[in-house]
Amino acid sequence: MGEAPDGAWLTEAAARTVLRRSADEVPGVRLGPLRISPVDGAPTEEPAVPPPPSALWPGPLRIGAEFTATRLEPFPALADRLRA
Repeated sequence: MGEAPDGAWLTEAAARTVLRRSADEVPGVRLGPLRISPVDGAPTEEPAVPPPPSALWPGPLRIGAEFTATRLEPFPALADRLRA
């Protein structure tokens, strides 16, 4: 998405839209809550431009999402398909 000097931020709404589109392609799966957080122990940088009010400092991010699914196939296989 860019480097810290680029001054770009990922919004939860944008991430949710992309992940929901992926989840919609996997039969029997429904996307649940989404979390964006900094990667533990990863370095962060000073923002190049003023950040939005709720922004995390520039650096590596972890995106986590819960999902529900029917038992069409084992959950680990469904999770792997969602990650692909």
